[in-house]
Amino acid sequence: MTLHSTSPQEFLTFLEQSGRISPEAAQRAKSVERQTAQPVDVIIRELGILPETAIATEMARFLQVSTVATLRETENHELVERLGLDFASDKALVPRAIENGDLLLTVANPFDLDTIRAVRYFFELPLRLEIAPRSAIDEYMRSVRQSAERTDVAVELEAVADLDLERLQDIARDAPVVKFVSRIIQKAVDEKATDIHIEPETDSMRVRFRRDGMLTSVENASHGLHAGVISRLKILARLNIAERRLPQDGRLRLAVRGQEIDFRLSVVPTIHGEAVVLRILDRETVRLELGALGYDPASAEKIRQIIRRPNGMVLVTGPTGSGKTTTLYSILAELNRPEVKIFTVEDPVEYRMTGITQLQIDPAIGLTFASALRSVLRQDPDVILVGEVRDRETAEIAIQAALTGHLVLSTLHTNSAIGSFSRLRDMGIEPFLIDATMRGVIGQRLVRRCCEECRDRDDKAGCPVCSGSGFRGRQTTFEILQMSDRIRRAVVGGESHEAMEAIAREEGMVPMRDHVYRLAAEGVTTLAEAVRVVELEDR
Repeated sequence: MTLHSTSPQEFLTFLEQSGRISPEAAQRAKSVERQTAQPVDVIIRELGILPETAIATEMARFLQVSTVATLRETENHELVERLGLDFASDKALVPRAIENGDLLLTVANPFDLDTIRAVRYFFELPLRLEIAPRSAIDEYMRSVRQSAERTDVAVELEAVADLDLERLQDIARDAPVVKFVSRIIQKAVDEKATDIHIEPETDSMRVRFRRDGMLTSVENASHGLHAGVISRLKILARLNIAERRLPQDGRLRLAVRGQEIDFRLSVVPTIHGEAVVLRILDRETVRLELGALGYDPASAEKIRQIIRRPNGMVLVTGPTGSGKTTTLYSILAELNRPEVKIFTVEDPVEYRMTGITQLQIDPAIGLTFASALRSVLRQDPDVILVGEVRDRETAEIAIQAALTGHLVLSTLHTNSAIGSFSRLRDMGIEPFLIDATMRGVIGQRLVRRCCEECRDRDDKAGCPVCSGSGFRGRQTTFEILQMSDRIRRAVVGGESHEAMEAIAREEGMVPMRDHVYRLAAEGVTTLAEAVRVVELEDR
């Protein structure tokens, strides 16, 4: 192919003119490119302007060449080894095959013409250019090196159970272990995963990511890496690396692509070794706005009516991972004003928000939800967020705070908004106290949104935006229960769940199963996804 002297600046202009990025974003990226001379794909990604797969797709469209989302690890490595692994990794390119006398060259930066010409000169062949995301090339290059690294580390780690603490620390700092941990975390952040699962098996170590609520396998590594990886994560989280019999929990903060990200670490012993789950608390990209979470204007206004009251309790209910804390913080963002004193008591603090005082509990030293909440009440707060009502003691103190002039926001694990009343009664809270304090309950789940890029296509397998899943991102499906005189009488009278739902329907509540069905009908999600998340047996 003929190499055209196109520039990153021209590509950014193309993105702006085609409406893919805003003029402000284009100007910002152009300025950074002129000042740093960094590859334009890195600049666009680091500035958060476009996702990596979309960058590769737009580059291919601009240059009228093909694109590929992933590179198979089973491909022949001979060409890249001839060129040199260090050179290929540094320049983010892979010579993949010779087809009809042309060299197929996959690159992340097609504007690095000097390097591309050097590769053509080295192989003395015409080039056929192809573009891939930089992370896909990094992943491929890793696979080329992986076999040798696995062998080297496995020899050292065979008898890790018998090693002393000092040796275990040394292994945790070995380059292959450090690289493995860094690469997995970086890949998870790039792919917007919420959790990283590292699980030992009989003769391997499985790595899985949870993305958009679904768990998918990423890779299987040598079991010989396992002890070093676990020790590395424990060191980063300041846990006891010598303790391998008991569960441990910790936190760590790492810089990923120049951005500080918090992680929550859980380590549990299993029959094959310790299993780890890393929860990624990357909140920088989350917009704490009710509209951004999927609440329509009418529903957002209904929530605002509930929280305008200066006292009482507001609950957000749903299972683990249903976005309850994000919704609560979006409500706090509405309440956060200079004249309002806001306190949060959480485990852990998942968002950091300017203008509010945040406290993290630590049961190991006796700082529980209940004890922390008692102390917070002496700090003259107007609004209190309690991360979760877990037990009777916490519920009683939260109810007391709501009775004494505070607005209390919290979460509760129930399947529906109305189910929160029976849950509180089961904790030992008297119905008359629920009647006196409850202002409203929001029940919610998260459903995957249909991918905008391939929504109308039958074949979604080649979509570079959603990697063929058909979904990209999530939003809430919800029901909002506003307390009324009839609902209060039903609570005090011990009416059934069905009777209270009938009253709530008559007074305007849209049950979650109706709302999610509407989302499916509008094409926001699919009916199969709606059924997966919410019971639709009557549909």
